[in-house]
Amino acid sequence: MLTDSMIKKIKPSTKIQRFTDCGGLHLEVTPAGGKHWRYRYRHLGKANMLAIGSYPQVTLAEARKKRDEAKAQLAEGIDPNQVKKENKLAKAMPNTFEAVAEVWLEHRRPNIKEKTHNRDKGILTNDAYPYIGKRPIDQITPTMVLTVATKVEARGAGEMARRVISYIGQVMRFAMLNNLCNNDPTTGLKKALQPRKVKNMARIENKELPELLRSIDAYRGNPLTRLGLKLVNLTFLRTIELRFLEWGDISFDDREIRIPAERMKAGVKHIVPLSDQAIDILKQVHELTGNRTHVFYNPSAGQPFSDNWFTSALNRMGYKGRMTGHGFRGVASTILHEQGYMHDAIERQLAHIERNKVSSAYNHAQHLPYRRKMMQDWANYLDEVRTNSPTLSFNKIG
Repeated sequence: MLTDSMIKKIKPSTKIQRFTDCGGLHLEVTPAGGKHWRYRYRHLGKANMLAIGSYPQVTLAEARKKRDEAKAQLAEGIDPNQVKKENKLAKAMPNTFEAVAEVWLEHRRPNIKEKTHNRDKGILTNDAYPYIGKRPIDQITPTMVLTVATKVEARGAGEMARRVISYIGQVMRFAMLNNLCNNDPTTGLKKALQPRKVKNMARIENKELPELLRSIDAYRGNPLTRLGLKLVNLTFLRTIELRFLEWGDISFDDREIRIPAERMKAGVKHIVPLSDQAIDILKQVHELTGNRTHVFYNPSAGQPFSDNWFTSALNRMGYKGRMTGHGFRGVASTILHEQGYMHDAIERQLAHIERNKVSSAYNHAQHLPYRRKMMQDWANYLDEVRTNSPTLSFNKIG
């Protein structure tokens, strides 16, 4: 073990010298004569080192005390280096809501997409900062937050108002972790807003499907749009999933699409069995965009098609306010349920979220053989009603 008299006698050398005390504490002496306390430890199986301070500003007794504090943190499963970083951040952080929010945004930035970061920053900048940005973080009250949210709600953006409350709450909890305030004033505030209005996507009546299919066949706009409308009807994909579909997601040999979890609404990998008709459409699309990453690449925009892609086309076909790209999912679900197809298979093919999300994560291939037949039956049915019958008889579906 080191003593003060020993430390005072240590002279610098041409190389860094290390003198061990006990319990992982040692003194590091640099060629320039600096004497620095270091504590070596392991956390989650990884070796690490904590800089405690320099001698004589930090005495031997103080260094041992800081080592013991770090050991106590490790015993609680806490990384002492993380505590040091957070304390440093708290001391350097201005105490206004805006300043803390900006630190929070940067704190989470490495773990989210840049698009998400920019969206969240924009919401706080436009809707929160003008009203509470200059307020000290520890003086934000529920009334202030509710005022911000109701101003957003007043412009008809009820869902955005809830999101604003959520982001303000996340900033406040970040501030609490850094000892800048003692409570989160957003708790329970969402209940004070107007109830959510359920928005039903426009969709045609089932009996109108044959005419819509013929209208799509006759569409004279962008051929990718016509093929996209056909494919969304054959796959039950959400329009955003189809718009960002990549050629790497498609296996012609396995006759299926496999969309990774990060691009699915439920965060679970999704399998789409491909019918003969869907394969044929994809081969036609491949001739147009096969050299691109995205299946439905819009060359005029230099990116995948926009979110109003299908809606604009359906409007031009005379279906404004009556049908959307999402509506194809509803029509398919209704008809397949009416014809007695298995509910779980239909829901799985629609990639609806299960209550038990853990179970959902392991069941992306659930009922796959059944779904392969169902999707081929559905494609055959669409051919039947398009060409032969204005009714909804499933003559070919067993």
